[in-house]
Amino acid sequence: MRAGTIHRQTLIRTFKKSAMAYTFIAIPLLSSIIFLIIPMLVSFYWSLTDYNGLQPAKFIGFQNYNQLFTNDKYFLISLRNTTLLVLMGMSVGPTLGMITAILLNQKIRFQSLFRTAYYLPVMTSLVVVSTIWVMLYNQNGLFNTLLNGLGINSVGWLSNPKIALVSVAIASIWQGFGFETVVFLAALQSISRELYEAAMMDGANGIQQFFHITLPSLRPVIAFIYIYGIIGSYQIFDQVFVMTHGGPIFSTSTIVFFLYSKFQDLRLGYASAIAYVLFAILVVFSYIALKMEKD
Repeated sequence: MRAGTIHRQTLIRTFKKSAMAYTFIAIPLLSSIIFLIIPMLVSFYWSLTDYNGLQPAKFIGFQNYNQLFTNDKYFLISLRNTTLLVLMGMSVGPTLGMITAILLNQKIRFQSLFRTAYYLPVMTSLVVVSTIWVMLYNQNGLFNTLLNGLGINSVGWLSNPKIALVSVAIASIWQGFGFETVVFLAALQSISRELYEAAMMDGANGIQQFFHITLPSLRPVIAFIYIYGIIGSYQIFDQVFVMTHGGPIFSTSTIVFFLYSKFQDLRLGYASAIAYVLFAILVVFSYIALKMEKD
């Protein structure tokens, strides 16, 4: 009996010492359970039902998922558009970021001003950036004015289905490559100058130094940029919503925009299935990112 009392008192003292720590742990844990875990579970259940938010959900199993990949051409178009945006963005954005970072890593005047200028679009609201690009792409906007000045007819940057997706990609690349620039710049500054000095003493020119010192040193950063860039690009929504609203003729519709449209139509079960398809895609790329970071 005495041993049990002593053990209980020890537990009470231990809890009192750690009460504040448990409190700080409990708050984010409960917040995650209430606002993240439970909604995810509810959404997954909805994805297995025919539910419009007004009438009771009707369980239909995996019919929503089956319809997405077999009978819904607009979902497949949205998936294709999103993948094309990812390919265009990740083939140009990181390359521009690396080139800009290499240039900014040189000893030039107003270096801090240039760094701020390149990163400014990243800090600007996507809605604001997209609105600016809509004005640039306008029939009487800057781009068509320049083309008209060269004797070239105006281009329907956002109204032509053949080039609308490319126009959205250009705006996204411009808005986002400043992030890659900052990351690459930080990585470049961490490379030891002694490596370059030793290479110069061995007669290596700038190109040889880039391929044998700079590029190998940047491999972990390049992997980070591509993996996290792909994850972010698959979630593109704001630019499409503001610039094209998914048109013309679904030529710029993305997975998230298509999901949003289904929620507007009160097809909550179907929209939840789309959300979990996107979730599966992001899980795959997140797993790849974790494996790369460990390696």
